[in-house]
Amino acid sequence: MAFLTASTFDVTNDDLIDVMTSGIAWNVPENRTISWAVADGLNDTWDDRSAAVDDFQRALDSYEAFIDVDFAYIGEFSSPILAGEAGADIVYTLSLSPNEPSLFASAYYPGPGVFNVFFNYATEDGDISLNFANEIIATSSYEPGSDGFYTIIHELGHAMGLKHPFEQDLGRPSFKGIQRNDILDVEWFSIMSYTDPFEDELERWDPATPMLLDVLALQYMYGPNTVTNAGNTIHVLKQVDYQYSVWDPSGVDTVDASGLSKGWRIALPDYEDTPLVETRSGYALPQSEFGESLLASTPRELVWLVGDIEDVIGSAHDDVLFGTRLENRMSGGAGNDELEGFEADDTLIGNGGDDIAFYSGFQDSYTISFSADGSQIEDRRADGNGVDTLRSIETLVFYQGDDSITFDLERFSGPTDLTESALESFIELYIAYFNRAPDAKGLWFWGSAFESGAVSLEQAAAFFIDQDETRATYPSDLGNEAFAILVYNNVLGREPDADGLSFWVEGLNGQQVPRDQFIREVLKGAKADPDPSLGQEFVDQQLADREYLATKTDIGALFAVHRGMSDVVNAGTAMSLYDGTHSGVEAAVAAIENYYAAALDPYDGELLLPLVGVLDTPFDLVV
Repeated sequence: MAFLTASTFDVTNDDLIDVMTSGIAWNVPENRTISWAVADGLNDTWDDRSAAVDDFQRALDSYEAFIDVDFAYIGEFSSPILAGEAGADIVYTLSLSPNEPSLFASAYYPGPGVFNVFFNYATEDGDISLNFANEIIATSSYEPGSDGFYTIIHELGHAMGLKHPFEQDLGRPSFKGIQRNDILDVEWFSIMSYTDPFEDELERWDPATPMLLDVLALQYMYGPNTVTNAGNTIHVLKQVDYQYSVWDPSGVDTVDASGLSKGWRIALPDYEDTPLVETRSGYALPQSEFGESLLASTPRELVWLVGDIEDVIGSAHDDVLFGTRLENRMSGGAGNDELEGFEADDTLIGNGGDDIAFYSGFQDSYTISFSADGSQIEDRRADGNGVDTLRSIETLVFYQGDDSITFDLERFSGPTDLTESALESFIELYIAYFNRAPDAKGLWFWGSAFESGAVSLEQAAAFFIDQDETRATYPSDLGNEAFAILVYNNVLGREPDADGLSFWVEGLNGQQVPRDQFIREVLKGAKADPDPSLGQEFVDQQLADREYLATKTDIGALFAVHRGMSDVVNAGTAMSLYDGTHSGVEAAVAAIENYYAAALDPYDGELLLPLVGVLDTPFDLVV
């Protein structure tokens, strides 16, 4: 008699498990072995037993990869009766109905001990019969993806305790009855389904392994195989004409699509399909075969990604890559890729092309830090998306429901390559033209344009003079003398000396010195090396001017560079508190820190854009 018995288990009240299982499973022993054999039928014999053994072994291997079972081959027999008496729990044999050509195959649920009535022989429970009177069974190549191979893995599902999910059988629900909107009654969700979107294709586009729902149900009954792909594994996606599943229980693992000849959509496993099985699921398929959703798709190629897989490498084409709750390293290729890491601290690498990273929630919940090593984006919400490292990502998209905001990361990330002197020069423009600290967004825009060579400092200054904010600071009806005095006050915190004022007013009146050039000259003079030949009083004044401008620059840097804030009203208020005294510095710094504390609020704050590594932190603050 066969070695193993079987037992029944109750309905779990989990829709997915109940719709997939018969309620009957093998009592697998401690060594986790289920024996199998190949046998002639009761009425016919195999033409090529060795080929049959190879095909069945491949089918059993496709199951063994996912579950804690060892299928042990015990040989070939002249009948399933002899195979069962020799100890075979599962026997692949020939059909008991050779005169019914419409029948592909049949299989029995596990046993014995479950059924009281045996139709042909006492050990037939768990046995699988193929009907070679059926043309498809007789002519199939039995290669993965063919109808023949699909048939033998489908029937093996019954032999292991899976039922047809479309049947309300053995007191268990059907697909139609569970009304789940995240699964389909179709072969690429379960090999136990009868719905084949490509039923006229007999040698391709069928499953070659158990599919997602089968894996979950089998792991519920027999436990997961923790040895398959244990450790750090690279899963190279195959471009094949069938669907298959990949299982990985542990290690730091990578899905590698770099060798594929078209763009793919890859979602690393993060979805919990049932609370009764810890296994999470994801998927991969050609982007061209993806509809408006996975459920609206009809994939010829599809890979279920099952377990814990952390990293992904995209193809050289346009890919869409999704991460998980785990720490993910996601790398696009040469195409225009879309990446979303979700939870935990991820690394998103666009590589070539124009690449987009997506983030849930409002952009004001985030801090984007720029440095020469790349960018980091932090979701300040406690239950948010963590802190991600970005490399070669050009665009960010923040979405909340149907609303989204696009942030041009490439447009703002250039200042990481600026020198300290160049960056301070742009801060000084804000001080001189707008009489406030710079806003981070504006500062990074101009810094990026300067670094790329799109504008010079002089061209930027000319643009600044023609801004509404400059006209508000220096009204057009302001006379040249009043204009010169106001510039001195804003830049140097004092009025000009009489001779200097007379010189500049004469130049302004005669239009030999445009107003934007005058502002730049005042800035340049404040930073020039003192000339001792002009006398100690002049030198002392120039040193005082230099210190005043440097302090204002440090206040501006604290606001925009180190704290990354962009509220222009706050930028003006903070700068106005500095009056050239130490107490004025303290007042400006305290105001900035108060603004920063409010800006950090994960829901009512603001998008923060600090720059790291270009300027030293002023005022001995810890940033």
